[in-house]
Amino acid sequence: MVGTSELDKTEKVGITLPGSILIRMDKVRGDIPRSTFIRRAIEQLLRKEAK
Repeated sequence: MVGTSELDKTEKVGITLPGSILIRMDKVRGDIPRSTFIRRAIEQLLRKEAK
């Protein structure tokens, strides 16, 4: 098994989102947990901006 680096350790982050965004996000994400969906969306955004 591959160990995680110090940068990959999971940290809790509390965010507040408007209900309208949550409703839209829940329709799109399907059965993916919210936290996973949000993490993947942020990762995609960061990859785009790194180009």
